[in-house]
Amino acid sequence: MSSVIGIVAGAVVTILGVLLIICWWPMFAAVFKGIFPILLILIGLGVLIYYISEIKSKLDLKKEDTPPETK
Repeated sequence: MSSVIGIVAGAVVTILGVLLIICWWPMFAAVFKGIFPILLILIGLGVLIYYISEIKSKLDLKKEDTPPETK
């Protein structure tokens, strides 16, 4: 029963969201224009941090894979 309630609630909220975007399009567009550059900066920083950490972990694995020098 809770699945049905979740589906109905999701459909109602989706329809309400679409109606509000249509009615408030100019305000939505203005807010989106202000938020979009900030989102791009944050997403770009997140991608950079992720791939830099991936490169560092690959370098660390290469260091661990090489056998130690014997004298």
